[in-house]
Amino acid sequence: MTSPSTTLSLVDTDPAELAVDAIVIGVHSQTGEPDATSGPAGALLLASGAESIAASFDGRLTETLALLGATGAPGEVIKLATLGTVTAPLVAAVGLGPEPTGAAPAPETLRRAAGASVRALAGAARRSVSG
Repeated sequence: MTSPSTTLSLVDTDPAELAVDAIVIGVHSQTGEPDATSGPAGALLLASGAESIAASFDGRLTETLALLGATGAPGEVIKLATLGTVTAPLVAAVGLGPEPTGAAPAPETLRRAAGASVRALAGAARRSVSG
């Protein structure tokens, strides 16, 4: 019996233009008081690398994800049909928890998020993780 394998490729390409079955982006939860830079308390914040995906949704990606119930909690995965806004037919937003201050998310947070997204996208042959 052959077990399925996963191949990871690093590319320097705009994720909105990748010919893959799904694009995975990171989403941070925001806590605290609302302000002009972070938006309302409880709002979502896209992780670095998702800028072109957000632009493809005319800046309404976090709003749409919130309507679908996204909170940015660690390991949460929300899938969204792109309806042609990007090359891939599906975007999966995986929660990373609160945005770390002055640093990238911890490697363990990223490892767990990658695992959650791969499990949620079982059956997708080609996935791209942005960030």
